[in-house]
Parts: sequence; C-alpha cells; structure tokens
Amino acid sequence: MSPTPDARREAAVMGVIGAAHFVSHFYHLVLPPLFVLIHQALGISYAQLGVVMTTYFFATLLTQVPIGLLVDRIGAKLVLTFGLALHGGAVVAAGMAPSFEMLLVAFFVGGVANSVFHPADFSILSASVAEARHGRAFATHTFTGSIGYALAPLTMAGLAYEFGWQTALIIAGSLGLICAVIVTFAWPLLSDDASASRNKPAREKTTWRFMLSRPMLLFFFFYVVTSASGTGMTNFAPVALTAIYGIEITLATKILTVFLIAAILGSLPGGWVAEKTNRENLLIIISFLIMAICLAVIGTGIIGLWAVFCGMALAGFLRGFYNASRDILVRRAAPQGRVGAAFGFVTLGYTIGQGCMPVVYGWFMDQGSGKAVFLIAAAFAILAVFTVILPFRKRSGATH
Repeated sequence: MSPTPDARREAAVMGVIGAAHFVSHFYHLVLPPLFVLIHQALGISYAQLGVVMTTYFFATLLTQVPIGLLVDRIGAKLVLTFGLALHGGAVVAAGMAPSFEMLLVAFFVGGVANSVFHPADFSILSASVAEARHGRAFATHTFTGSIGYALAPLTMAGLAYEFGWQTALIIAGSLGLICAVIVTFAWPLLSDDASASRNKPAREKTTWRFMLSRPMLLFFFFYVVTSASGTGMTNFAPVALTAIYGIEITLATKILTVFLIAAILGSLPGGWVAEKTNRENLLIIISFLIMAICLAVIGTGIIGLWAVFCGMALAGFLRGFYNASRDILVRRAAPQGRVGAAFGFVTLGYTIGQGCMPVVYGWFMDQGSGKAVFLIAAAFAILAVFTVILPFRKRSGATH
C-alpha cells in the first residue's frame, strides 16, 4: 500500500525539521574539537575558550523564553529560517575571527540563534503532523539532533586536519545557510501552531499565566533535573570511570561513546512505543527508575567492566527512549497557539541544568570522588521520576 499524500507531506516535514535540528545540535559541539588549534593560532587560553562556550549557552539561556513568545506571535517558519541563517552566519564569522573578542561576539550571536530551534521546531511539528503520529515526529526530531551531536567532533577534527580550523568553521557555518534555504523552499509544506490564535486579545497575559501554571512549572523542573543528570554523563563520565575503575581514559571514552550511540538508537523505538501505548507518564517513570539503578550500581565500583559497558548502554538507550514521551506531554499541556512559548519555557530549564551542574560535578572530581558523579546523576534521575509522578497521582486521585 503506497503512502497517502498526507503521509508523504508529514514525512517531508519531519525530514526538513530534522535537518534543522541536526544543524543546531551539530553547532553545539562545533568549537571544542578545535580548541588546541585555536589556542595555538590566536594565543587564546583554554580558560578563554571556556568563556566562549559559556557565553554561547548563556545567550541561549537569556533568549529562550522571548524567542518562544516570538514564535507564537509571528510564526515559527520565519523565526526558524532566520535562526538557521543567523547561526550559520555566526559560525562563519567565528572562522574569520582574528581575536578572542571577535570569537566571543560570534558565539554570543550564535547562542541567541540557538534558542530558536526547540520552540520553532515543536510548533511546526505539532501543527504539521497529525496528533496520532506525534510520537514518531518527536522521536525523529530527537534522533536527528543526536546524530548532529555524535558527528560534530569527528567531522570538525577531520575538516580542521585537511583544511585548517578557520576553513572548517566556514564550511560548518555554510550548513546553516544551506538549511535556511531548504526550509524557505519548504514553507508551503510547513504549518505552525501560532497561526490559529495569533490575533487573540490579552494573549501575552494569558501566556505568562499558562507558563507559570503548576503543570508547566513541573515540566520546567523535570527539564532541569534530567539535564543535570545527563550533563554528569556527557561531561564527566570518562574521568569518573577512570577514577572508579582505574582504567585508561581511552577506554572510558569508548564507554561514553556506547552510552551516546545507545541514546540515538533508543529515540525512534521510544516514539513508536509512546504512540502505541499512549502511556507516556509510565514510560518515563520506568525509564528513569532503571536508568537510576544502572548509574548508581556503576557508581559503587563493585561490578566488572563488561557490566559497566552493559549498564551504560542500557542507561543510554533509556536516555533516548523517554524523549518522545516527554515532548508529547509538553505538547499536550500547551494550549493552541502557545506551543512555542511552552517549549521555550521548559527548554530554559534544560539550559539551566546544563549550565550549572558541570561546576558541581567538577568540584567532586577535584575531591577525587568519581563515584559522586554517578550517584548524583542517579539521584537526579530519581527526582525526575517524582516530577512525573506528582501530576500523575493528582489525576488518578481525581477519578476516585
């Protein structure tokens, strides 16, 4: 049976938005693989390069909610296209930067552009794909972003080896510009959630009231704690594993790679199961309970290396598996015309967890406690479970 026109259009929408998400996540890791070369070429210290990355994410933090409101006001298609072009242009400018100051400005602009993607992407997917297929749409979105994360370090290192760090950044920046052109040509296919209610009165007042409601505050906290847990793994798992198990950093890095690849593999099945079961709360609770157990056991240091590999693979798979369920719940809680604001607000929580927790994990590593990294990550996973159980219990109680 051949796909219907609607199914083909939805697949095209998922492809276009997936490409935009790939580019946005690729840009998150476009600079770190070039640190050594930039340090040597421009005489910039590693501390200054760290400031550049902090500035990038701080700019995203500042603009996440305003951009979400802008998406709902003027439409996601325009905001997404502009964000892609601006992000790509900022990376190109970074490739031409002659100094620390210019590099800092380029990545501040890139951080502002980075805040566009989740509010705009989810607004378009929510309006362009039938609700019954939101699970696969959101899972595809997660999958493409994860691929961007995974490919960026190796790609940038390879480009820098062949052409130099400046040309590598210019080539990477061109991806955003090309993707902006693709999105522009795809405009006739794309709908956005804002169009149905853009002109309603008292919109701003009701939007802020909605974002400060109990469900949205719980989602915000959920994003904070899940980001805080994941940041411990992606940033400190290799050094923590070397401290706990006495293994070489190369082997510890391979274990982290297993975790990241498993997260990619878990994203698409997670969307399919969420669609088929319609039990998103339960899927998230099970995922984080098992994830917490895996991380806590690894953190004790009492298991063998094969068990560590298996535990990290399972934790990573579940890390990808739950994403579609999370996104469906946020979409379901957002009123018509406020999807951009909703995802802008909750993604702010993710950025806070991502920005604040590395200092905490780093402090424990400085004290020689690799076990604390895994145990703290497991504790945040348990907090995520309680964040989901609270509204779930309230609804269950109301039925009795």
